[in-house]
Amino acid sequence: MIAIKRMSDCTFAEVTKAWNRGFEGYFFPVALTEELLVQRLGAEGYSLGLSVVAFDGEEPIGLVASGLRTVNGRKIAWNGGTGVATAYRRQGVGRQLMAATLELYREAGVDDAILEAISQNDKAIALYRQLGYEIVDRLVFWQRTDALPGDLFGTGRESAYRVRPILAQEVSVLPFYRTDAPWQNQWQSMRDGEALLVEDERGQAVGYAMYKRAVNEEGKIAAIVLRQCEAQPGHGDEEAILRAALRELYGPSELECRRSTFNLPASQERLLGILEEAGFSSSGTEQVYMVKKMNASESSASIKPS
Repeated sequence: MIAIKRMSDCTFAEVTKAWNRGFEGYFFPVALTEELLVQRLGAEGYSLGLSVVAFDGEEPIGLVASGLRTVNGRKIAWNGGTGVATAYRRQGVGRQLMAATLELYREAGVDDAILEAISQNDKAIALYRQLGYEIVDRLVFWQRTDALPGDLFGTGRESAYRVRPILAQEVSVLPFYRTDAPWQNQWQSMRDGEALLVEDERGQAVGYAMYKRAVNEEGKIAAIVLRQCEAQPGHGDEEAILRAALRELYGPSELECRRSTFNLPASQERLLGILEEAGFSSSGTEQVYMVKKMNASESSASIKPS
């Protein structure tokens, strides 16, 4: 018989086994050691009390790892990974895990539940829809892997803007900070990342970007990954602001490295248009962004974690 437990009631050895078995053969390689799992849970802000693990007897066979953030006064619960061991897939374990997870969300007074799912994972998306989640956007992973022409993002109006580095958490106070970004692209998950601010001639903030850079064994930049890039809504020079930010974060242009986007909303058509013009194209990966508006009057889940 399958039993569901809160992650806080499990050992890290059990959670690690559930994680590695649950994501075996998944779209992205995510196998972790116990030490790396503990680091990930802490660094990314997972909530052990809102996360659940499935057991068949004493054997951990799957999990849902969740986190909780308060945004503009609303409690937002994010699903940072749902996985079921290969031998137990298509047997309703995923539904049991999600039902238990949603019950914990209700108990915690969650207003909105969010998650991302690989676009090709039709079965998972169908399950999430049945549980009340709705697709609100597509999330794209674009890339370019060679050096950039020096003037790729233009040198026109964007030259009128000053771009300077800031801490990732500083973007959260901007009135146009994107609070509905996928959870890994929110500033709380960017503490090991970088950010920049675009200012106009009066020193007013008109845009920002958040990104991460990875270095190789020689200490040279091997990858630059864009997480957010926004211009002030309604600004008449939005494209120039975006170009100024992109030119700075993806520079220097002569650097040969992998430049990419991570979970970038497809609804940001102007930004994607600039990137497409610059030779960026799909890496072959795409996700859907799903949201469920929680309703306290909904019937309780049939599975309740012990």
